[in-house]
Amino acid sequence: MMPPKRSRQEQARVRKTSHITPILVASNPLPMWIYDVESLRFLEVNEHATHLYGYTQEEFLSLTVNDLFPESDLSKAEHGPYTKLIDIEQKTVSTTKDGTLIPVKLHVSELRYRGKQARYVVVEDVTEMHSVQELVRLAHHDDLTGLPNRILLKQRMAESFNAAKKNGRRAGLICLDLDRFKQINDWYGHAIGDECLKEVGSTLVRRMRGMDTVARTGGEEFTLVLAEVESVEAAEVVAKALLQIFSSPLEVEGHSISLSASIGMSVFPDHGTDDSVLWRSADAAMYRAKRAGGNRHAMAASITTVMSENIGIENHMRENLSSGGFHLQYQTQYFMSGQIRGMEALIRLPHGSLGFVSPDRFIPLAEENGLIHNIGKWVIQEACRQLMIWNRDREVPVCIAVNVSPLQLMRDDFADEVREAILEFGIDPTWLEMEITERAILNFDEIAKRMISLANLGIRFAIDDFGTGYSSLQHLQRLPVSTLKIDRSFIQRLSESSRSYSIVKAIIAMGHSLQMQIVSEGVEVEDQMRVLRKLHCDSVQGFLLSRPVDPEAISL
Repeated sequence: MMPPKRSRQEQARVRKTSHITPILVASNPLPMWIYDVESLRFLEVNEHATHLYGYTQEEFLSLTVNDLFPESDLSKAEHGPYTKLIDIEQKTVSTTKDGTLIPVKLHVSELRYRGKQARYVVVEDVTEMHSVQELVRLAHHDDLTGLPNRILLKQRMAESFNAAKKNGRRAGLICLDLDRFKQINDWYGHAIGDECLKEVGSTLVRRMRGMDTVARTGGEEFTLVLAEVESVEAAEVVAKALLQIFSSPLEVEGHSISLSASIGMSVFPDHGTDDSVLWRSADAAMYRAKRAGGNRHAMAASITTVMSENIGIENHMRENLSSGGFHLQYQTQYFMSGQIRGMEALIRLPHGSLGFVSPDRFIPLAEENGLIHNIGKWVIQEACRQLMIWNRDREVPVCIAVNVSPLQLMRDDFADEVREAILEFGIDPTWLEMEITERAILNFDEIAKRMISLANLGIRFAIDDFGTGYSSLQHLQRLPVSTLKIDRSFIQRLSESSRSYSIVKAIIAMGHSLQMQIVSEGVEVEDQMRVLRKLHCDSVQGFLLSRPVDPEAISL
């Protein structure tokens, strides 16, 4: 049977590609080759292709397409969907000489070459794009259970509460913590404990509706978003049903293991309309249930009670600002060599009956009521004063990192206030590092000028909790950022077999490619240090090496 006649347009395009010469192949900036459709052997290969695949020119010309793309349809092109196409693109996986698999995009054109029907292929290595996409996916899921983690949970919470507000309905939040789980790890070992957590996670998913979200948000803590709930009483019914999950022992690898749980709940809008308020309220209710003996549920305090507590904390912050009641502790950061990199300043708010109010509690309130500006200004002044004291007679100066709220960076007078503090205490601006979150970078246009202005003085910038918000990646190269701090959630389960390993490895590689230093937060055990050394992390911070302490307790 004669092959079908080509259209005039197809004939013209074939004649055009027929003029490709070996010189054009060699000069192509991407890996490329020409291969014979009948024999599938390579006819021309450029130097970029030999570098990518690890073969010499001679080795390449002895291979066929099937050696590089055993699972691809490329070799079936003459009998498959490419028969009537001149130019096609295909995403596939290619194999190098040493067996490494690399994701690629192939740009294929048909031509006559040296009297043979051939195909001209340009290879685009999309490993980096693939890695970033995989990094985003991994960063949103727990590496043990595969459930959504805190990052994705926050997104689902916002979506559910916004939908409830729009539709005039209620939504619920449940915090579930396994009681005395440390005993399970002590008695049966961590491997069995991990299997228990996976079984609990999968059971919770089976019991909930498709519209709901089940996330793992801590060691033995799970958080559930009820996308729709009829009433506060209906949320309590769900909590009671969840407690029944633990009425029978779990069968895990031949062991019959009894578990119980403490559950706390909050309902939108009955207990608040802000995501963080609802989460804190449900978490506080869960701890009330745990203190009452566990294996029970508790409902969040009424919105009136929460508002009253917030007013009390706000008044307490105002009093401490005027009386000097705030103070800073410092946690040392170390280079992998053991030398001191610097200190991170951590704000503390003492309270007569509570001991210390957590920054996670009072900083959001300070941002809401406008106190964050005065608090942040005090932190910078106090850090500069401490730098003056520490570096007065030091040959090698110590540096201090301070956390800066996005709301501070968005103020027109922020840069001027920082300059005034530097001049007042006579410090070198290079001794000061400002840590901002990826949330701040979302306001790129508003903060970029202020950051650049401060960087021109010598002040350095770090991205804190990096890895928890990839929407800012496109801006990293346009801002004066010199340090990435990997979020502690990735370090907690860091081992060479974990998903966290892939995330941390990718962040370190990406940071180094941008000429940035990498600091890993939350390092608590030697095994984490070992892995971080292997991955060429620059610096570490955590309880393994140093806890936050008062400046008087630090010996330099």
